[in-house]
Amino acid sequence: MDACGQLTARGGPARAVRLARLAPAPPHASALLCLERPLAASSASSASPASPALRLSLRLTADAPPLHELLLWFDEQTLAHLDMPFLTLRNITGKKNYTCHICDAEFEQPNPLKIHMFLSCRTFEPDVFWERCISQLRSSTSSAAFNPSSVSLPLRLGTLPPVTPVTDPAQLESLAAAWGRSRDGHVCLYCGKLYSRKYGLKIHIRTHTGYKPLRCKHCLRAFGDPSNLNKHVRLHASTSNSTEHSCALCHKPLARRRDLLRHLRAHHPQHLSSLSVSDEYIDIV
Repeated sequence: MDACGQLTARGGPARAVRLARLAPAPPHASALLCLERPLAASSASSASPASPALRLSLRLTADAPPLHELLLWFDEQTLAHLDMPFLTLRNITGKKNYTCHICDAEFEQPNPLKIHMFLSCRTFEPDVFWERCISQLRSSTSSAAFNPSSVSLPLRLGTLPPVTPVTDPAQLESLAAAWGRSRDGHVCLYCGKLYSRKYGLKIHIRTHTGYKPLRCKHCLRAFGDPSNLNKHVRLHASTSNSTEHSCALCHKPLARRRDLLRHLRAHHPQHLSSLSVSDEYIDIV
């Protein structure tokens, strides 16, 4: 960024991206590369059966101050198309200690290890890295038109290697939460997501490890997030005691009236005006 707050790219944006530094961890990224259709092509795609050209767009993650160097990384959709390696417990050997399970190379941050594994343990060279990225993106998007709304994180998770089994999941959770503490908050050692509280990080870590220590007292279903368990228990109470908050259109039981209104807005918006719903919940989103 120049002194006027304008993006400065010597040799054009493409060359600037190739020469820019990559963020050492996702929270440190000040700009994300996103694979998407140009706006003009998107509006014309409905009239033409041909798939519009794809491009990488640069998006700032926050306001960048003047004379600020942008650190680049990729958004989740682009990471999925790149098939960027995902770190598991065998790669996280300590706080600020990330190890390649193939060649035992060590790194202090997660993204350099991901890049190292993406390049098949070869030395990082910008030209080689970006050529590999472009080749992978072309290959992953050539079979079907890329639709940003159809690609989500679960699609990426489906191809990830399994988490290494551990004997004590509770101990693993405590260890990962302790290692993730930093000056900025609490960082997930698996994906780099930042949390302000240690409790939030511990609950998030369970999405990586699959640890579900909580049980429903009615059906013994396992949960990792207490809020999800509470919602589930309220559904038991709703179905056993009354059907006051059941959807009149699809008969789905809901625990609260506000949940009913959210359900109607999401699944039956065309019938919302004709149904009798209390006005006190009209402003709930």
